[in-house]
Amino acid sequence: MADILNDVKNLPDISFIDDLRLEDIQTLLINTFQSKYKQITGKKITLARADPNRVILLAAAQLIYQGLQHIDKAGKMNFLKYSMNDYLENLAALKGVTRNGAKKASVPVLWKLAEARESAVGIPAGTRVTASFDIYFETTEYNEIPAGETEKTIIMTCTEAGDAGNGFLPGELNVLVDPVGFVESVDNTETSSGGSDIEDDESLAERTFIAPSAYSTAGPDDAYIYWVKDFDPQIGDVLPTSPTPGVVDIRFMMDDGSIPDDTEIAGVLEYLQQRKKRPLTDLVQVGAPEAVQYSINARYFINTSSRAVAASIQQQAAAALVAYQQWQAAKIGRDINPDKLREMLMAVGVKRVEITEPVFTVLEDTQVAVLDTSSLSYGGLEYD
Repeated sequence: MADILNDVKNLPDISFIDDLRLEDIQTLLINTFQSKYKQITGKKITLARADPNRVILLAAAQLIYQGLQHIDKAGKMNFLKYSMNDYLENLAALKGVTRNGAKKASVPVLWKLAEARESAVGIPAGTRVTASFDIYFETTEYNEIPAGETEKTIIMTCTEAGDAGNGFLPGELNVLVDPVGFVESVDNTETSSGGSDIEDDESLAERTFIAPSAYSTAGPDDAYIYWVKDFDPQIGDVLPTSPTPGVVDIRFMMDDGSIPDDTEIAGVLEYLQQRKKRPLTDLVQVGAPEAVQYSINARYFINTSSRAVAASIQQQAAAALVAYQQWQAAKIGRDINPDKLREMLMAVGVKRVEITEPVFTVLEDTQVAVLDTSSLSYGGLEYD
């Protein structure tokens, strides 16, 4: 997300109080008092540290400075660079953008009967399944397994909104909480997904920034990016292209660098088919980027002069490896670049790095790097 907001975050800092500090207010009050005292009495006065008048002025400076901080904050909350929380929501409303609420995860569940029945077997709305009786999925409407058939796949929705319903692997949701006659087993056939917490400030600010593009029905890149991200705040990089006239091909990644599943892709496609979101002449295709697997096999060394902080550097090197993996997967079409790994490791105090894998690989616009295996070893201390 940060890439789109970089232009905003890099704008010059502004201050509605000319960057005044508490010390500036204190000095201003004391100097003004001493100057005014001499003007009125004709006598010079210096306020000692324990002078009651000085203590009063310092207390007043504290209150005045707090008031100035509120003034500075009130001014800054009108700008996307600084705005947050309720202020950001009101700023976004000027562009017709509202914060997305929490969403519930969903998953297809296969219901099986012990044997075919002569009449349909009804499954009431609200019937629940679970994995371990902490998170539940339920049917949102009445369903039934037709007469003569033994199974049916039903899309079930988590009873709780948020991320907690994501990540149940196929077969984990296999406990029927509310018994239904003649049902032998239930099993989810895909990994549950689509659940998200309330949209965070960064995602809302990003959508606010690109919102003007959505006003057009001409199909600019930013407009498609806006609507895809509007569907799910957990979506990260979005790449719209037009391989042939009239065709819009959209590839996207999740914010954590993972490849979207079929359920998420279908949801985005259905959302983009709405008349106000898609030009009439555009044929919209939605899919995941092509995954290009790569491995990491590297060894690093630390200067002998850094012996005292070697343990800390090793911890930071492990964190740098994770950061590199996230960076590599964060953008569709980003080349596999071992020099970035070297840069990140050197930045935390590593002397040198031997990288066997990955090798530099140019990716196509619709491809994304996906980590296969990873090995980063410590080679020991070396003389500077």
